Amino acid sequence: MQMKASNGGGTPRPPAHLVGRLRMIVVDGILAPGHPVPITRIAEMLRIDDDLALQVLMELGRDGFLERAGDDAVRVLALTETQGDEIVQIRRLLEPPAIRTAAENARAVDLITLRHLAGRVDEAVASRDYIAFRRADDAFNATLLSLHPNTELARLCTELRLRTAYDGLRVPVEHGVLSDMMRPHARIVDLIEAADFAAVEGL
Repeated sequence: MQMKASNGGGTPRPPAHLVGRLRMIVVDGILAPGHPVPITRIAEMLRIDDDLALQVLMELGRDGFLERAGDDAVRVLALTETQGDEIVQIRRLLEPPAIRTAAENARAVDLITLRHLAGRVDEAVASRDYIAFRRADDAFNATLLSLHPNTELARLCTELRLRTAYDGLRVPVEHGVLSDMMRPHARIVDLIEAADFAAVEGL
């Protein structure tokens, strides 16, 4: 992480909903990685002044998404540039194909269960209840992975998810700015029903 907020002198932290909104902008890929983005553009996107935009960017820099690009710009880091630990890398390697195989083994009755669990995720997001969201998200993914014929691999993937949970979602959930990309549960069920398993793996 190359951009940090300074707490010296009691500097006030920016409103959480602005930080959450910018985090979702970055996660959704609206700002292309690798290219300098003027701070003034960030201010325009958030409809705030440049000074407050800088505070928001400094706060978001704690997540390791950004680096300074001169005095008046920032750059979104590409995924390959971030220093993910080995557990995260193992999860990225194992989880997508495991999810696909699990999806290929889903029966009609499993789809009913998964759609119900996806609905619980949406309900939690609608009520801005982060704890309920995490529980519903964990239940959905654990249920889907349980359909994998290799129970040991399914258990490993579930454990990796729990060990690499991204707590940075709390602010977006509680302020109602969580992007659809971060809750694709209903979309996954639709894709399984359509037998588009490559798309399930891609998500």
